Amino acid sequence: MVRAQVVGKDLYNILTVDLEEWYHPEYVKDKAPRNKRGRAIRNLNTTLSFLRRHNVSATFFVVGELVYQHPEICEEILENGHEIGFHGYYHEPLWKSTEEKFRLEISKFDSLMKEGCIGFRAPSFSLKNETRWALSVLEDAGYKYDSSIFPTQTPLYGVRNAPMKPYLLSKEDVAKEDKSSKLWEFPLLVYPLTGFRVPMAGGFYLRFFPVNLMERAIKKLNKQGFPAVVFFHSWELDREIPKLKLGLYRSFVTYYNIKKVETRLKRILSNFRYTSFRNYIELVGLSP
Repeated sequence: MVRAQVVGKDLYNILTVDLEEWYHPEYVKDKAPRNKRGRAIRNLNTTLSFLRRHNVSATFFVVGELVYQHPEICEEILENGHEIGFHGYYHEPLWKSTEEKFRLEISKFDSLMKEGCIGFRAPSFSLKNETRWALSVLEDAGYKYDSSIFPTQTPLYGVRNAPMKPYLLSKEDVAKEDKSSKLWEFPLLVYPLTGFRVPMAGGFYLRFFPVNLMERAIKKLNKQGFPAVVFFHSWELDREIPKLKLGLYRSFVTYYNIKKVETRLKRILSNFRYTSFRNYIELVGLSP
């Protein structure tokens, strides 16, 4: 397993942004109106400005159709010193796709890139044993890492017994390590608490749990010498995000405490060091 890079007294953690439209999340897409208007460029600019103020680089997992619609997205991200990763072409979870469709999506996305993409995050964190066929596709396309696995179980996603630290991903069982693998898995941050693994990496969990609990989770993993992988959605910084009637549970998960995201992120970014996956991999000399 790879250990975190020491910088002074601190460790580098990994900051990621899921760059997607406000209507892409699984709990929203079937309720979005046909005449919906995109806000991705506006939210990208807000996110880039936010990261500049905190002098931090990140990995942006980008939905392919947004790059097709707005080619300037890639240039803006790269010029600001960040990395681009693949987040599906249409933000369809892997359980709704096939191996053939996924290969076509990667090919279409790569044709839009000016430099090679080496990282993937499955929409809705949908990589699990039922969708592990995606791993061979990623390897064949030259990808070096994945960051799709929450090593716990949630109502929508998760791999209950997966390692909580970076590991070489087995194509036979995504919860196991295979040292002959060519693909690294960087699981999302969880916090072991009284026999449970509590999701802590970001998104709804950043908005729901006390921020000091997320800090404790990061410190615990760093103390073991490993980087914490955290994330937020670009639409979570949108103070004018359209709010649809999704039903009680879906609305709660999607919109709860959304106005507090920026404040909570400021605290997390102020207390720990972060970088992108590409920078981290170069820092530690990571290779299979």
